[in-house]
Amino acid sequence: MQEKNLKLVDKIMTALQGVEDPELLVDVVNLGLIYGIDIEGDHATVKMTLTIVGCPLSTYLQNAIEKAVLSVPEIKSCDVKLVWYPVWSPERMTIAAKKQLGMLDNEQVLDQENKIEEAGKIIDFSVPIKKLAEEYPDFIQIMYDCGFTRIKIPGLLSTVGRVMTIPLGAQAMKIDLDKIRQAFEDKGYKVID
Repeated sequence: MQEKNLKLVDKIMTALQGVEDPELLVDVVNLGLIYGIDIEGDHATVKMTLTIVGCPLSTYLQNAIEKAVLSVPEIKSCDVKLVWYPVWSPERMTIAAKKQLGMLDNEQVLDQENKIEEAGKIIDFSVPIKKLAEEYPDFIQIMYDCGFTRIKIPGLLSTVGRVMTIPLGAQAMKIDLDKIRQAFEDKGYKVID
């Protein structure tokens, strides 16, 4: 993905954080409903899902998403594609969203962090960058040291990082994926694809 398109995706994801599910009062990004954004020129295609098939808010959310995307000055047209695979589950929600909905209390958040620690340091290259950054305190610095300097751009993790994986980021930044793999292994991580 070109640098210009990455910046546009970042702007679009920021705009989408303003689109709340009116029943849950959580935005579509934190709910994990946005599956991808493709940009061609000044046209954006947003792939999204719903929490359930037949959701009565389908039209409302699609219209709100389109309006949010079109609020980005560089975008002149937008399509919202509804997809059903992978099937949405609460696991796609951010920890913040789960907490907001009362699905986790502070003890459960600590429990999740402890489970991660007990499982060892495992970097799964198929997991979005934001999730890895939340799980591992040294993740951002390791990626930065590998040349992924954009990771420290304000808002990158909360927007593009929700959908971008390490391989996609490496491709966008023209960084050798093996270099990133080696950097994590040198820090004691087990890397899986």
